[in-house]
Amino acid sequence: MNATRALVALMACLAIGTSHAQQREYIIYDGQSYPGDQLDVAAASPVMIKPAQRLGNGDYSIPRAADGHYYIAGAVNGFPVVFMVDTGARFTTLPVKLARNAGIRAGRATSFDTAAGRERGGITAANTVIVGPFAIEGAAIAVLERLSAPLLGMDVLNRFQIAYSGGFMILRGGR
Repeated sequence: MNATRALVALMACLAIGTSHAQQREYIIYDGQSYPGDQLDVAAASPVMIKPAQRLGNGDYSIPRAADGHYYIAGAVNGFPVVFMVDTGARFTTLPVKLARNAGIRAGRATSFDTAAGRERGGITAANTVIVGPFAIEGAAIAVLERLSAPLLGMDVLNRFQIAYSGGFMILRGGR
């Protein structure tokens, strides 16, 4: 579900003292359902996840997030992004709004088969992708209009040895 496009507005009445009630509007970003008395807590306390970290042997460890996906900080052409690791994506892919920020000017038009169906988009070349501590030069980037978040695809992931252990994805460079 696209959390940024499927924002759910929820109204809650919260008692202030014993004689007044103030109406507050909440926007739920994570798709969860919260009882009215938990909305203030949810708005004031983000879910903290362990950051990815470099291991002593040069490997890079990425924890699995609560939604079951793996996320890793990186950059495209110097523009910082947080990638969702997508082993089903052929290309590393950006939404149009981020592609502009990453300095991507144009892409060769093509069709992509996505989880949401067939979509027309563009493919670019000669980009620099940073994944954690690793830099990949000359990377292709796909750009899609309906995409909500950057995806780290197999074109970049194939450059690593990947292992899974205890809720972590381990990237080893030099493949």
